[in-house]
Amino acid sequence: MLQPRTQEEAKRLTWRVFFTYQLNLVPALVPLVYTVALVIGLTGEEGVLALTYIIPPVNALVGMLGPWFAAYKITKGALISVPGEPEERRLERILKAPRALEMAWSLLVLAGTAGFIITACLWFNRSLWTVFWGVFVTMMFCQLGMLQVRISLERLFRPYAIELFHANPKAKLQGGGLLWPRQRWYLGYAFGLSTITAVVVNGTIVVRQVYNKFEQLIAQSSQLDSSQLSTLLQAARSELVADSFLPLLLIETYLLANALLAGVRLARHQAEGMMAVRESILGLATGAPKLPEWLSTDEIGDLSRATANAFDQLKSLSLSLAEWARLLGRSAEELGDSSSKQGTILTRQAAALQETQVTAQEIKQTSALAAQKAEAVLKQAEQADLIRRSGEAAVEQSLDGLKVIREQVKEMENRIKALDQSARQIANITTTVKDLADQSNMLALNAAIEAVRSGEHGKGFGIVAREIRTLADKSIKSTNNVRDILYDISSAIRTTVQITEQGSQRIEESLEQVRASGNNIGQLSVIVRDNASSVKQISVAVTQQNSGIEQIFQAVNELSKMMDETLSGVRASDSAMSLVREVAAKVNDFVGAYSWHEMSAKNSTQMSEDVVSDIAPVGGVDGRSRPDVLR
Repeated sequence: MLQPRTQEEAKRLTWRVFFTYQLNLVPALVPLVYTVALVIGLTGEEGVLALTYIIPPVNALVGMLGPWFAAYKITKGALISVPGEPEERRLERILKAPRALEMAWSLLVLAGTAGFIITACLWFNRSLWTVFWGVFVTMMFCQLGMLQVRISLERLFRPYAIELFHANPKAKLQGGGLLWPRQRWYLGYAFGLSTITAVVVNGTIVVRQVYNKFEQLIAQSSQLDSSQLSTLLQAARSELVADSFLPLLLIETYLLANALLAGVRLARHQAEGMMAVRESILGLATGAPKLPEWLSTDEIGDLSRATANAFDQLKSLSLSLAEWARLLGRSAEELGDSSSKQGTILTRQAAALQETQVTAQEIKQTSALAAQKAEAVLKQAEQADLIRRSGEAAVEQSLDGLKVIREQVKEMENRIKALDQSARQIANITTTVKDLADQSNMLALNAAIEAVRSGEHGKGFGIVAREIRTLADKSIKSTNNVRDILYDISSAIRTTVQITEQGSQRIEESLEQVRASGNNIGQLSVIVRDNASSVKQISVAVTQQNSGIEQIFQAVNELSKMMDETLSGVRASDSAMSLVREVAAKVNDFVGAYSWHEMSAKNSTQMSEDVVSDIAPVGGVDGRSRPDVLR
């Protein structure tokens, strides 16, 4: 199914194709009808009846409906884009469409002529053998008129073909046969067709006129004598010349004009193709390349495709050359910058080499001083090792002393805890004494009460009871005092225990610190030993450094010579880079003169212009049309 825009374009082009067919074949209708009527042998009255009743329906079928339907089917089939089909096949269909329409319409005209002759022969009682003669004459007329129809149709279909051609300049077409006209046989075919048509039509007119006169003479000769027959033959000859002169003149004039116009249009057709290819080649020569605005099935179309292929190859080569030149220019710029930087760096290196010589001498002097310093450091390292040993011994003694103190603190902690237990037991005893004093106080109170009851006899006992009560109160007070003192002692003991535990913890921390100090001293000892070994190695290295300095002197001198040679090479590279820049710039200018990118843009925009309806009839010039871009 066509897209809506393609469907509309197919309909619009169909009407233009149909009008082209009508305008180019209408001038041939009068001589064709006259010749066919002459072949059948119709009289004037019979010819009028045929024109009135037979020609209109035949023309409606094979001159209007049939050609339009054929134009629509072939045009739509040419413009349609089949999914998955290469664009080359669609381009081939567009190029074959003019010739396909020419053959389809020719068959319709032959079928219509055959139907007309058969109907006329049956109606007017004529011989049916004239059907073959009339169809042959019609075929000659039709093919001669189709020469110009094909040229006009090619002009209508060419913009669509060029659009696809410019989109696919490398398209490989595989057309051939009668639907693919070639100049090597089509030009001869056109010339032979014109000649044969003139001979056949003129012969038909002469033969038919002679045949009609011959029948009249036969019908009249039986009633005349020899003198009258001679006069009749002379009159018949004069009538034959008079009756044949005007039709022959008109038909011959038409055939000659048609052949001449067909030849002119064919020549112009070829000239336009050659001019399109010429303009394309001139565009390449002037630096404005463009693809040929031409595509056909003949050798000029082959030349146009070959030119487009060559342009495509030149375009790829030129764009590649431009890219290479751009890369070469950029590389030359980068190499030039690198060379300039390298020259600067080499100059700095030369100065650095001179400074290196001075520095090497200073290094030689400092190496000797470094050897002396290494010896002094080595001696200090040995003294540090002795101090390290004594420090380790002191740490061991400190550890032993702290361990003894820790044991004593532990023993003191245990004794204080035992004292706290004894204080707690005394507190319990005071509680018991307080309980006894309370009971004594109660007994004394009871004794005093009994003494009061006894009267005089109990006074002495009451005094004793008071004294016991007084002693009990004192005992209670003393017990409370003792208990308070014991509480204070217990609190002090607990505080002492806490302090002792804290002291024990601090002793443990001190032990850990002393152990850490011992470990640090051990690590310091390792470092001191390593430093002593390093100092020995430094002393050996400094000794070797003295001999290495001499070799550095020689190497620096060699580097100075090589540096001078390198600087000379860098200056030569600068000259070469300048030459490379000039060459790259010339290549860029040369390639830049050919606007390959603009060629693609012009080809794409030029094919998207509005369609221009300009169809030329016979004797006119066919106008070019630009199709809408089909998607």
